[in-house]
Amino acid sequence: MQTGMVIKWAHRSITAILVIIITAMAINFYLTHKPYDDRLYRKQQLSDSVWLYITQYQHAGATDTDVYRYYLNHNITGDPLKALTQTSPFMTADRPDAIVNALANKVTVRITGKIYSFSNSVFFYDDKVAVMPVVDLYASGVNSWR
Repeated sequence: MQTGMVIKWAHRSITAILVIIITAMAINFYLTHKPYDDRLYRKQQLSDSVWLYITQYQHAGATDTDVYRYYLNHNITGDPLKALTQTSPFMTADRPDAIVNALANKVTVRITGKIYSFSNSVFFYDDKVAVMPVVDLYASGVNSWR
């Protein structure tokens, strides 16, 4: 009887401590998580409903390579960086010179360089119409010692 009560109180205490820790970590992440500090590098129309936006990270140091984020979206009027912070890039790479073509909703990307992340799942709205382009990637590697 005594042991059961001790286990119940220990379980309650540990659960309360874990809830406090997780809440504190979530608040810390929310307060310290800032959007990317990028600048718009290029904007290009690929098809009637698909536009390519490439952003460049501004604070790459002397020993860091440049980071370019590739976004697919509709034609954004005004400041595209504000709208792009609400979406995820479909590709992050060290080169801005990828050859990107589109035919209707099929997007083809050809790049030589390092790709840090890639997703062929892209989704956005164009005048309240859902657009989900299919992304094909053709990549060639480079010497990792460059």
